[in-house]
Amino acid sequence: MERLGMARAWRRWLLVSGLAALLGGCAIGKPTPQATTYVMEPPAPARAGMPRPRTLRVGKVRVAPAFAGRELVFRLDDVRYVADFYHAFMAEPGDMIGVAMAQWLGAAGLFEAVMQPDSGTRAEDVLEATITKLYGDFRPGRAPAAVMEIQFALIDLTGVSTRVSWQRTIGRRLDLPEASPEALARGYGQALGEILGELAGDLRGAG
Repeated sequence: MERLGMARAWRRWLLVSGLAALLGGCAIGKPTPQATTYVMEPPAPARAGMPRPRTLRVGKVRVAPAFAGRELVFRLDDVRYVADFYHAFMAEPGDMIGVAMAQWLGAAGLFEAVMQPDSGTRAEDVLEATITKLYGDFRPGRAPAAVMEIQFALIDLTGVSTRVSWQRTIGRRLDLPEASPEALARGYGQALGEILGELAGDLRGAG
């Protein structure tokens, strides 16, 4: 009942804030409200053993169109989703996750070197990623949750032609203490860390 009440209160807040923004936008000379921005910060990884003697480049991370904007997305029922302009990522989610992935994998020590998505440095492997789910599940009657799902493919560039040496979809649904933008942003960071941890375990054995 407590979670149901929080979810209802959050939906009421979204409606009220949207109406206030609409009315405020009609006021001549009134400053435009600024969005509160958030980042995704996965927990630091445990250092791996001996790194593979190869260089990995993280490719540009793609995002499904429904979740590609900077605005946080909330699921309200089976068919309704809402994007909240006043609570947004600090950067495009694909760019933010791509940088975080490269930093995390570099810190984990799985490869001799890990390059950022915009790096022009030659690499033996490229990790492609597509985010297929990225939203806060605030449906009534359920625990509020951060939902994230990423499709991965490891591309080997060392042969005469490129080949996919490994591919998999990894997802997480993490319960949140409350249905709020801040809790959702923290949940995203934790979810990304768990997904990368599972990814790392697979990459250790990938040929």
